[in-house]
Amino acid sequence: MGIAAAPVVVVELSRGWRALDLRELWRLRELVYFLALRDVKVRYKQTALGVAWVLLQPLLAMGRSCSAVAA
Repeated sequence: MGIAAAPVVVVELSRGWRALDLRELWRLRELVYFLALRDVKVRYKQTALGVAWVLLQPLLAMGRSCSAVAA
């Protein structure tokens, strides 16, 4: 009665531009969510506006571009 061997996972480099594998992305969606959340937290941890800056920045850029088009 030995110890059961862990399954082996082989990760291979894809050559050239490979289409995004949406099925695998959906399967790993929770991991992608937590990695993205961690990245946002680390990036904006010590800023005065914090995570709100993530929302404000695109809105401000959109406002600038709309005002430039209207002028």
